[in-house]
Amino acid sequence: MKISSFMRSNYNRFNKHNNDIKNRLIDKFNLNKFRQSPIPEILFNNDHSGWLVNISNKQIPKEVLSMLSLGGKFGLPISNTHKDDRLASTLEIVKNFEVKYHLLPTDLLNETRCAISNALQKFLDRRRHINHVDKHISNIFNYCKKFLRDNDDLMVTKADKGQTTVILNKPDYYSKMSLLLDDKTTYNRLNKYPTKRIMNKINDMVKVWRDEGIIDEIAYKYLHNTNGNLPRCYGLPKIHKPGYSLRIIVSTNDSPLYNIASYFSKILKKAVPKPNSFIQDSWSFANTIRNIAISPNELLVSFDVTSLFTNVSKELVINSIEKRWPMISSFTKLNLQQFLYAIDLILSSTSFVFNKQIYEQIFGTPMGSPLSSIVADMVLDDLESQCLTNLDFKIRVYYRYVDDIFMIISKDRLHDALNLSI
Repeated sequence: MKISSFMRSNYNRFNKHNNDIKNRLIDKFNLNKFRQSPIPEILFNNDHSGWLVNISNKQIPKEVLSMLSLGGKFGLPISNTHKDDRLASTLEIVKNFEVKYHLLPTDLLNETRCAISNALQKFLDRRRHINHVDKHISNIFNYCKKFLRDNDDLMVTKADKGQTTVILNKPDYYSKMSLLLDDKTTYNRLNKYPTKRIMNKINDMVKVWRDEGIIDEIAYKYLHNTNGNLPRCYGLPKIHKPGYSLRIIVSTNDSPLYNIASYFSKILKKAVPKPNSFIQDSWSFANTIRNIAISPNELLVSFDVTSLFTNVSKELVINSIEKRWPMISSFTKLNLQQFLYAIDLILSSTSFVFNKQIYEQIFGTPMGSPLSSIVADMVLDDLESQCLTNLDFKIRVYYRYVDDIFMIISKDRLHDALNLSI
């Protein structure tokens, strides 16, 4: 037994020594192989002015500009020397899976969990050889982190439109946000978190639905709420406008109402047909109008809806749902009263937090809610249908993408169209 143990111990030491030498030689080979290779021009040496805008009052080092211009979705190299790097990525995957596991069929749950576990274990055990490009990226990333840590009066965010990264002064950002949120006609300040009251209402409601057989156990687990986080508010700079004003965004992810708002949004999107004016995106719009000829007496007109979500009332949403109930009822076991009660609960819960202060949106549909876009679209569909019907002439081309409207109309009819009242 002692000889066998001795041989096994020496064999393990030999294997470890052999693997260490092998890995060092591979690292050395890779270093020599790539040492003469140039750092990719597109990453660090190109003009990235279209990718990043600096509206702060500070001169930003070139290395920081290069790193930030890559955007928030750029995949950074995972370090072999820092196990925390890989462990953090692994824990994030596990957390995301455990949050959504109830959506999987029961018979697939254990199989999926084992497959993910094996893949993550291989990822943690794997030794990936880092080439000089990855090292260069990591060095610049660390330099960028240190610069932002030393200049904590700066903040980095993305622009309101497009994928542009924006650097701005933190005091300017908070000043502009306070100016917007201090608008008494749109927002109120609250003294305490209303999350417990909201969670209790949601949980009581979905329990009744489950007990009455309206939803199954999987849907109940999805809708039952244990997360008490309030929606978070932030602002995105409008870099295409003078003064770089901010657009308020409310993120409802992980908030008490997110899942139930998503649930009803999916029902309405399945049940309600697209408006006649519907445009999928800018590409389909370009293809649609590409071959349309415009006569000399016609105008191209574009305009948008001012503050769409904060101007769509709950009463208009309810009217739009009642009007479409024959279509909607085919996609849910809820009756109209139950459906409207849930919609009212979602639309009435408009609280969010910014800079540790709680606010409540006074009027309109909740910004950031998965439900708001579809119900606002229904209300606009009803409004534009009524307006177009009331005109004593036909607008030749009329399209709408969310709150942006495009039309081709005769010059002598423009005034009548824009001044129509209902």
